[in-house]
Amino acid sequence: MRLAVFSDVHGNIQGLTAVLADIEAHGVDLVWCGGDLVGYGANPGDVIEAIRQRGIPTIMGNYDNAIGYFRMACGCDYADEDAMNRGLRSVAWTKEHTSEAHKAFLRNLPYRLHRTIEGREVVLVHGSPASLTEYLFEDVPEQVLAGHLAATGAHVLICCHTHKPYHRRVGASHVINAGSAGKPKHGNPNATYVILDISANDVTSEIVEVPYDYEAAVRAIEATDLPHEFAAMLRTGRG
Repeated sequence: MRLAVFSDVHGNIQGLTAVLADIEAHGVDLVWCGGDLVGYGANPGDVIEAIRQRGIPTIMGNYDNAIGYFRMACGCDYADEDAMNRGLRSVAWTKEHTSEAHKAFLRNLPYRLHRTIEGREVVLVHGSPASLTEYLFEDVPEQVLAGHLAATGAHVLICCHTHKPYHRRVGASHVINAGSAGKPKHGNPNATYVILDISANDVTSEIVEVPYDYEAAVRAIEATDLPHEFAAMLRTGRG
């Protein structure tokens, strides 16, 4: 089975539209979304509607939790006080620019998806199985990943939240990060997602980079009172 997973759209309808078109062109069997539909970008409602109308199985991200439950902050790990203040402004703005129906949609997202595929237990979480806000970076100690795999019973654990895609083997199991379809941090502005080929014999993945009209997403942010630093980040794929 071929499974496509995208995540961390963050209100970027231009990135999401390009990623969905690319996924369709690849002719996969199943599509999952790893959450964080909203935050930072200028079109949170459009992103929610695109996911809802297509019926894409989607889990809750930390930003979805913050907006859905009217929290003050998203629980992100900020580099400094300025970044934290921008994050707080983003949460406040996104709450103001999403409807109650959109917030209810976010509140009702599950915390994980699980499916047995070709005899392998495949689990999708946002941060980690333990927390929406835990960052499982590629260089996290192997024993941390092994603990999460054991706790979930997963042969394939798909995580998100870091915005940096990777595929790491842990013994006979796999930990895969889907990157970001709307706020990339891997060093260029292309959106990313992953395609997993899952068989009884092996699990392989392709990290797909999708060029899109990021300048349109930049202009959309700059037309609002969101911090314009978010627009600059889209141009560089950093931060």
